[in-house]
Order: sequence, then C-alpha cells, then structure tokens
Amino acid sequence: MRDFCPILAALLLTAPLASAAHLTPQTSAAFDRYIELTEAQRKADLAANRFLRLNQVGSGQLHVESAATLDQGKKIEVPDGMIQHWIGAMFIPGATLQRVTDILQDYPNYKNFYPPEVIESKQISHQGDEYDVFLRLYKKRILTVVLNTNYHVRYATVDPHRATVISRSTRIAELKNGTDELPVGDDTGFLWRLYTYWRFEQSGGGVHAECEAISLSRDVPGFLSWMIKGFLEKFPKESMINTLRGTKSAVLGR
Repeated sequence: MRDFCPILAALLLTAPLASAAHLTPQTSAAFDRYIELTEAQRKADLAANRFLRLNQVGSGQLHVESAATLDQGKKIEVPDGMIQHWIGAMFIPGATLQRVTDILQDYPNYKNFYPPEVIESKQISHQGDEYDVFLRLYKKRILTVVLNTNYHVRYATVDPHRATVISRSTRIAELKNGTDELPVGDDTGFLWRLYTYWRFEQSGGGVHAECEAISLSRDVPGFLSWMIKGFLEKFPKESMINTLRGTKSAVLGR
C-alpha cells in the first residue's frame, strides 16, 4: 500500500495534463493583450530612463521573482489558460555587451549552454539584427514533455552601454512519444507561447543583465487544479534560473 500511494499520486497529478487541451482564439487574444500592455509599459520605462526594473545585484548573486501586468489596475483574465510571468537579474563580472551578444547569437551552441532543457538548437535565418531560430525543449518532472519551438529574435542597441533583445515564439509543437508532432494548439497545453525580453547594461566592470519571460499554458480546472497549477508554475521559474546561469557560465567560459 505504501508503494501504491506514490504511484496513485503521480497518476492523479499527470492525468489532467495528459488529456488534450485546445488553444482557443479567446485564450490567444488574452495573451496578446497581456503582451501589448507589457511592451507598452517597457517602452514607457525606456522613455522615463528606467532601463533596469530590478535593483542591481552583486557578482555572486542571482535574483528571480514573479511579475504581473495589469490592465488599468485589474488582473487580465485568460479563459482556459494561464500566464506565467517571471523576471530575473544577475551581474556578469568582466563581461562586455559585445561578448554577451556573441553568446546569445551563437544559436547552434544553445544545446551546450542551456542543458538539460535545450536538447537541440540551430539558426534558421539571419538578416541584420533579426534572427529566426529553432530550439527543441525538454522538460521532465513526473511528466516528460518535448517541444519543437521556433522564435523570431530582434536585437537593438539603446546606446553604447545598453542593449535589448526581444524573442517571440512563432511556433510551438509538442512531440508525441518524442518523435511525431501533435497538432499545434491541440496538445497537453504545457506551453503555447513564450516571449523573452533581455536588457543589458555595461557598468561597474561588467554587465548587469535582466531577463523577463512571459509564457502561456493551459488552465487546469477541477478539484486538482491547485496541485497542477503549482506543478506548472515551477517550470517557468526553473527555466529562468537555468537561462540566467547558462548565459553567465557561457559568457565567462568564452
């Protein structure tokens, strides 16, 4: 009986995620609204010379916290979906903006920079400061999920000491049994959208970096929702930490 209880608990946890979910136009529209308001606020921050949102951290520190964008002071409702919004900060001693940019644009090596979550990576196209890239993502915690993901990435220089990077997912397809793609938007709903915003400021003998990630996944109704939501919410935070650590390690290693 003691051996059976953990197995039963695992089945109860994974059953809602293993069932099919559908990305509706209403869910997509709510996410688009969230992004629209978030990007408008970031433009206002730049206009007001508020480049970095978090307090600068020391060289040995890494800070991650949840964030939220409101619509006129109210939470943005997402029918049949959940938005995860995280922001992290770190300091990379001895780094320059050029060195950091070189690492971020080395897409074929993302599988080496960000294991175990990135298992395949490549650059699809490149024109000026814009890139199209492919990443195969791997997540495992009770449930194993493999995703083929595509992104459009744009780099911008604010001034000689500051730069930004915006990455927007253009296609996310979940793999069934690790090989065949499920129809886009008709899967387990683990990840439907992923937008990432980097801000870099070179000062104090290195580069202060902030990473903001906003993702969309399915909602989990029913009496197990409080358990499953906590399960889903762990992954974006863990991904943020993995991204920050991987970037810092790659920059210092290079």
